Amino acid sequence: MCGIMGLYGLQDAAIPACEGLFAQQHRGQDSCGLATSDGETLHRFRGMGLVRDVLKPEVLHTLQGSSAVGHVRYPTQGAARIENSQPHLFVKEGRPLFALASNGDITNLPELGREIEARGYVLEGTNDAEVIAKTIGVWAFDDGLGLEAAIRRWMERGSGAYSTVLLTPTELYAFRDPHGFRPMCTGEKEGGVVVASESVALDIIRARFTGTVEPGGILRWGPDGLSRLRGVEGGARHHCIFEHIYFARPDSQVFGESVFDVRRRIGEALADGDDVAADAVVPIPDSANYIGLSYANARGIPLVFGLVRNHYVGRSFIAPDQVMRDDAVRLKFNPLPGFFRGKSVVLVDDSIVRGTTIRKLVRMLRENGAREVHLRIGSPPIRYSCYYGIDTPDRERLVAAHRAAPEVADQLGANSLRYLSLEGLRSCVRNASHFCYACFTGAYPAGCKRATQEAGC
Repeated sequence: MCGIMGLYGLQDAAIPACEGLFAQQHRGQDSCGLATSDGETLHRFRGMGLVRDVLKPEVLHTLQGSSAVGHVRYPTQGAARIENSQPHLFVKEGRPLFALASNGDITNLPELGREIEARGYVLEGTNDAEVIAKTIGVWAFDDGLGLEAAIRRWMERGSGAYSTVLLTPTELYAFRDPHGFRPMCTGEKEGGVVVASESVALDIIRARFTGTVEPGGILRWGPDGLSRLRGVEGGARHHCIFEHIYFARPDSQVFGESVFDVRRRIGEALADGDDVAADAVVPIPDSANYIGLSYANARGIPLVFGLVRNHYVGRSFIAPDQVMRDDAVRLKFNPLPGFFRGKSVVLVDDSIVRGTTIRKLVRMLRENGAREVHLRIGSPPIRYSCYYGIDTPDRERLVAAHRAAPEVADQLGANSLRYLSLEGLRSCVRNASHFCYACFTGAYPAGCKRATQEAGC
């Protein structure tokens, strides 16, 4: 999972681009970067770490121009190293011709990477966006297709998820995979345009939300204004339901509706028919806060923020490796002193992936005197890997892959465990047929060979 930002026609574009990336820091904490154009030349800076630590004022001062593309990275494809940070440049004869940043995973990446290497290009890293950039660059400039035709050809050949921005010295392109797996919105500010993964990035720079880049669509902004280019037919939409469950900020609009509203409905659906007795509902901050609040209101049980989160520790699920996830759990949460002693609590979370975080939290509550811990989860059990931008490549590491709810509860040390049903989750979004539920069902969208082979489809 990553966050992207694109701007065109805004004075000192690096500054609002940096602010938009900061608003999307929750989408990636491994590395970040910006590329800008002054109308003639592209300037780029990338670094490992958070936006505030990499894109400092002295760096932004060097990134001149009225157009920009930026990126915050969470590693799914490729290790956490500078070669995999974005934006990527396509350079020919020592001159950068465009910069590209993308969010999503490409499922036929090895095949496309081999084709690029066969053309004499070296892949410096191991992530998707570099392959996208070099593939488009080769077709556009080596083969003479031009950028528009090369992007369209990419959309016909590349499989998987990508919401992508591409910046030349004079133009900004935005394009999205035909299924629309990852969010991508557009806005306007002071005569310029903004593209971002989430609408909260528009809010932070006071841009007006204008819509989305349609699945399979290509937009181009240049000296003559906006052009809606011919893309590819989108077919069935497969928006990632996890954006609403976990990834997106609650103050964002993604896939046409409020994340807060979806999480509120998830909490209500989770409470429906649940009769477990408890003294308090405790959400695991921050993504489960609104699910827990809605659950508590529906059940008439007091909501207590019994776990205090250290906001200077990143999201443990998107830490690059398991050791860092384990350390992050210990550093990230601390229970209210004395609160849990003798109490039966409902511990609410948005999902369970590996079970690392929630197992340690259940143990923490027990050590602090909790009499009973009942887990309530705002999604169905995750039983299958995701290949479109969520880091669950090894199905065997998913705690629910081969276990029913009572067995998972036992594994996690809880008294009981109740998931939201798939039908309940579908009832929480407006257009349920537009979402991908493959991580729950194993029914992958067409074109994901790796996934269908694993699932036995």
